[in-house]
Amino acid sequence: PAAALFRSLAAPRRVHNNCSGKHAGFLTLSRHLGAADDPDYVAPDHPVQRAVRATFEEVTGRPSPAMATDGCSAPNPSTPIAAMARGLARFATATDTDARGRAMVALREAMMAHPELVAGQGRACTELMRAAPGRIALKTGAEGVYAAILPEIGFGVAVKIVDGARRAAECAIAALAVGLGALSAQDPVVQKRLNPPIRNWDGVVTGEIRPTARLRSFAGIG
Repeated sequence: PAAALFRSLAAPRRVHNNCSGKHAGFLTLSRHLGAADDPDYVAPDHPVQRAVRATFEEVTGRPSPAMATDGCSAPNPSTPIAAMARGLARFATATDTDARGRAMVALREAMMAHPELVAGQGRACTELMRAAPGRIALKTGAEGVYAAILPEIGFGVAVKIVDGARRAAECAIAALAVGLGALSAQDPVVQKRLNPPIRNWDGVVTGEIRPTARLRSFAGIG
């Protein structure tokens, strides 16, 4: 826990990073592929990253035209937002009839069963999943990206805010989830993201965040 680390006066290490679980997965895959003797597992041409890219392209249904390095030093394949949503829909509709389907089901069910491990206390991913147990799996990304898996209706949703603002992404994904029936607009947790006030340092309300008119209409919130 962050409080225990703070009290110990120890400096945070790589294992404390929120992406450490992904890197543990990379290392596990590296051993499975027999490539553990090559420590540079985040290099784009490493067997781990070649496998990641190939799987990503298969799930999204189209080749990735480029790669970019993310905040935790892993290469990320690029793809259009529609292809990303299509990949997420495959997670929503997956069944345990084959190995990949079993993996997809396990991942989405684990997210919904343990939302605190997806993001953490006070984070939108965790709070919104807790507001709709078993109905939606959510994950934020860097630079205004948000992903949602809705197994009840077999939908995948991908959001990208052009200027990279997380608060806009949270508002948009909340409105979309309400419109798709996974969340209630009256839930205080949803309201906190759907239409929160903007306050200055003195606590005075100086504005508000709200969905666009089109999103409000889709969500049925006027």
